[in-house]
Amino acid sequence: MIGILFATEMEAKPFLDRGEAAGTVVLVSGMGMEAARIAAEKLIRENGCTTIINAGVCGALNDSLERGSVHRVLSVGVDGTTGSVVLGKKGLRLVTVEKPVFQPDRKKELSKQADLVDMEGYAVARVCKEHNISCIMVKGVTDFGDGNGKADIQKHIDSVSKAVADAIALECGGNRRATPLLARLHSFTKIEHTIFSLPLLFAGAWLGAGGMPSIKALLLISLVGLGARTFGMAVNRILDKNIDAKNPRTKNRELPSGKLSMVQGYGVAIVGLVIYFVGCVLLGSTVLKLSLVPLVPLALYSLLKRFTPLCHYGIGVCLAAAPLGAFVAVTNSLAFTPEVVLLAIFTFCWISGFDIIYALMDIDFDHANGVRSIPAALGSTGAQLVAAITHLVSFATLVLLWMSVGGALSFVALLVSAGAFGAAYLPAIPVHVRFFPISAIAGIAGALVVLLGG
Repeated sequence: MIGILFATEMEAKPFLDRGEAAGTVVLVSGMGMEAARIAAEKLIRENGCTTIINAGVCGALNDSLERGSVHRVLSVGVDGTTGSVVLGKKGLRLVTVEKPVFQPDRKKELSKQADLVDMEGYAVARVCKEHNISCIMVKGVTDFGDGNGKADIQKHIDSVSKAVADAIALECGGNRRATPLLARLHSFTKIEHTIFSLPLLFAGAWLGAGGMPSIKALLLISLVGLGARTFGMAVNRILDKNIDAKNPRTKNRELPSGKLSMVQGYGVAIVGLVIYFVGCVLLGSTVLKLSLVPLVPLALYSLLKRFTPLCHYGIGVCLAAAPLGAFVAVTNSLAFTPEVVLLAIFTFCWISGFDIIYALMDIDFDHANGVRSIPAALGSTGAQLVAAITHLVSFATLVLLWMSVGGALSFVALLVSAGAFGAAYLPAIPVHVRFFPISAIAGIAGALVVLLGG
C-alpha cells in the first residue's frame, strides 16, 4: 500500500480529481511538522502503508530553479541542525522549517544547506526511517522564499499542484486511473462559467419582452448561450495552446498537456457551433440572419493578445453581445431600447475590467514572452487603475439602468454589485478569487438590477 501525504486540501485536490487509486491511500495532514508526523504514523499503523510519498509545494532557495518545476528530493534536513535523512541517489536537498520563509536574509542562510524549503518533509522522512519503510518526496516550486513569496504561493499553487499530481501518478507506477474523458471535457470547457452570461441573457430578454419572456424563449436563448460559450472557450484554448504550454500556470491545461488531443478540441468547438446554430434556427429568421455576428469576436478575441494590450476589451465585446442578442431574440428587431444599451455597456466594462485583474496572475510571464496585456504594459498598479476606471464606468451605467427600471429589490442588487466591485481591489483577496466568484457576483447582481426592477 502506498500512502500519499499532502499538507493541504488545495495541494491534494488535483491529484484526487484524477480518479480512484489502486493500492494507494491519500491523507491530508495539515501544515507543520507535528501534523505531518501524526499523519505519517497513521498511514503506517492504520493503513499498512509500506511506502509514503510526501507531495506538495515548496519554496526554492536556489534562484536557478524554475517556478512550476517539480523535483524529487535527495535528502531532507531540518532548520538548525546539520543532520539529514537521505531518501535516494538523485534529486535536490530539502530543508524543513517551522515558519514560512519570506525574508531574503533567512533564505540566504538556508540556501547554504538546501535547494528547497518546506514545513513538513523532515517529519515524514524521520517517521519512515524509524519504521524502515520507503519515503519518496515530490515537491513543486511556487515561490522563491522572498518578499513576494506569499503572493506567489497564492498565484501559483493551483498550477504547481497539478504538475505535482502528474509527477505522483508516474511515481505510483500508473496505478491511478486516467481522468475520465467527461471530466477532462468539463475542465476544458468550464461549463460552470456560463453563469457569467446566462443572467445577462435573461436580463436582455426581459427588457425585450417588457417583463417575463416565455419559458420556450428562455430555454432557446440558454441553448444559444451554451453553444456560443462552448465554441468560444474551445477556440480560445486551441489558439492559445502554444502560449499555454510555456506558462507554468496553464501548462497543465488539457491541450498543452496532451490530456485532450487537438482533434478532440476541434470536436468540442464544432459541437458548440452546432448547438449554437440549432438554437438560432429555432429562435427565428432574424436571429439566424444575425448569427454570424457574435461568432467573429468569439473566434478572434484570443488573438488580440498578440497585437495589443487592449485585448481584455475583446472579451468585453463578446459578452456585451449576450444581452443584445437576447433582446433581438424576443423582439425580432434591432430597435434597441436605451435600457438594453446601458446593460450592454455595463456588461462590456464589467468583464473587461475583471479580465485585466485576472491577467495580473500572468504579468511576469506576459512581460517575458511578449504577450500583450495591460498588466504587462503598465505594471500591477497601472493595470488596476485602468481596471478601476473601467469598473467605475460599468457601475455608473448600472446606476443609470437602476434609475430607469427602479425598485427596492433592484436597489439591493445594485448595492451587492457595488460591494463586489469594491472587493475586486482588496489586496488580501487572491487574484483568482477576485476573478471567480467575485466577478460573477458583480455580474449576476447587475443582471438582477433588471430582473428585480419595477
